Order: sequence, then C-alpha cells, then structure tokens
Amino acid sequence: MLFIDRCDGTRVKGQHALNALMPYMMRGRNESAVYYEKEINIENALAWLKSCRAPDTSPSERLSIFGLILTAALRTLSLYPQLNRFVHRRAVYQRKHLTFSFIVKQQFSHDAPEVNAKVFFDPSDSIDTVQKKISQAIADARVHGEGEGERFARFFHHIPGGKALIMGVYRLLDTLNIAPWSLIRMDPLYSSIYFANLGSIGLDAPFHHLYEWGTTSIFIVIGKMHTKELWHGDKRIRQRYLSFKITLDERIADGLLFAEAASAFYRMISTPELLNLPLDALKSALR
Repeated sequence: MLFIDRCDGTRVKGQHALNALMPYMMRGRNESAVYYEKEINIENALAWLKSCRAPDTSPSERLSIFGLILTAALRTLSLYPQLNRFVHRRAVYQRKHLTFSFIVKQQFSHDAPEVNAKVFFDPSDSIDTVQKKISQAIADARVHGEGEGERFARFFHHIPGGKALIMGVYRLLDTLNIAPWSLIRMDPLYSSIYFANLGSIGLDAPFHHLYEWGTTSIFIVIGKMHTKELWHGDKRIRQRYLSFKITLDERIADGLLFAEAASAFYRMISTPELLNLPLDALKSALR
C-alpha cells in the first residue's frame, strides 16, 4: 500500500537517479531545507493596486498586497508544477491540488487567538478571484473563531487519551497512503505553500522551519513594509520594500528550477501587470 497513489498526490516516476536517491539521503524536511531571502521594491505594485481599486469597493474586497503576492505564487506554481510536490516515505509526489494556508488573527493584538485558513485555487484564477477567496476565508475564520482543523482537534482534545489514539491511527493511515481526504482537506499543513504574513502585524520576517507533519514543502514569511532611501540620478528618493524569507524542501526539484521560479515570482510582484496575462503569454513574457 506504500506504493499506491495518495488521495492528494500522484507518485512521480522516471526521475533522474540522483533526484530519486535524495529522499533516502535526506529523510526529513528540515535536514533538506534551503533558506532564501529577498527584498522586493513594491512601489509599482502599490501604485498598480491603487489604480485597480474601484471607489465603491468595500475594504474587505479591495485588492491587497497579500492578494497580489498569493496570485504571483499561484502563477509561479502553475508555470513550475514541480514546486507543487512533496516527499512522503522517501517517494516524491505531485500534488493534485493548488492550496495555500495562512494564519488569521482574530484581532490585531499579540494575545488574540489565531485561526488557520486553507484555500483551494485553480491555476487560471484571476487576482480578483484570488482576493475574493482570501477575503472569504479570513471573514469565515473571524466569524466562526476556528477552522475545520481546529474544530476537529478540539473535539478529540476532550476525549481521554483521544489525542494519542487519533494521532497514532492517523499517522498509520498516512504512512500507508490511505489517510482520508476528509481529514487531509482540512489540515493546513497539507498545502502547496504555507504563508506567514507577519508584516500585517508589524513584525519583521524570520526564517521558519518546515513541518515534518503533513506535506507542505514551501514556507514563505512576509515581513513588514519598510522604506529605503536611494539615489536616483542626483535626487534622493524613498522607496518601499517588503522582505521575504523562504524555506523549501530541496528534494522536490533541482536548484536551477528553484532559481528560475524565484525570479519569476519576484518579477510578478514588482511588475504586477504580468498577472493579467494568460499563462502561455506570461511564460513568454518572463523569458
């Protein structure tokens, strides 16, 4: 049963010999982790977002920098599907869905409860569709106070011995590739990318570890917006930047593909007009 496909992924076959050996050489995500950081000038992105906002749009539906970033990530995974892979039991799987997870704060305070949101996307989703899905997920999390995963965890938390029993059974099912989709669907750690938007609460971006639980191979932390003073000709100008700290599992793809994908991701954020192009035209524009 270890060799059957999973409900959330299809086993990748025909890999280069060295790539196929890597999960045996490096068994865990954190010993396979690569860390990358980048600062991106977002002046053009902020101006573009402002020009796209209709005057009568409610604040919850307005295009945001977070929505733009997630759209750029969605386009990146659509152009480079190898990034939407994960390693399980020393085999590489192509994920069947495009999903992003992130934390939602109930209120903007350090002691406010946190709720996990997990959102499913289609490769062709426009930035407006991405923003609507994000806004809906945030609204649902704040209204209900917990996600499906939290409700499931709370239920078993109150059963004597329930946590050890359920986690043990679930680990066994996951090991055998027969964990039910109903549980995987709600677990935020079974996602294409996990985002931590620390900039939204005024914090800098640290590097974050990868979780051994679940299948998430990429973790992106977004820091707070900051300003730099630069010389432009003989004038000194102020430009706004965002910092990104990315942790990824190097076993899912080769280094050159990671580098190309990262370059495409950053270009789409700094030049957001690209996000309106169809995938084929976008691929050509990024060359």
